[in-house]
Amino acid sequence: MSKAGGAMPLYGFVAGDTLGVVVLVRPEETFRDLAARLAEAASVRVAGKGRGRIVVKGRVIDPKTTVRSEGLTPLDRVDLVWT
Repeated sequence: MSKAGGAMPLYGFVAGDTLGVVVLVRPEETFRDLAARLAEAASVRVAGKGRGRIVVKGRVIDPKTTVRSEGLTPLDRVDLVWT
């Protein structure tokens, strides 16, 4: 991630969708923000089914956690699952 706090691309996959999407996130954004952005990006193909949670490398991430604190790098994969 850039030191200036610029946007970084992540690969996002939404449960029930057939396509992945690339989303731009800023380091200070929370995973709650990211979940909302992914749900919106996929909404033309899939409707949300409950509360969305972000999973990174098999681990559910606290929605209040920031992208910076998880140490994600450009083009890392994140998954939005419905709980």
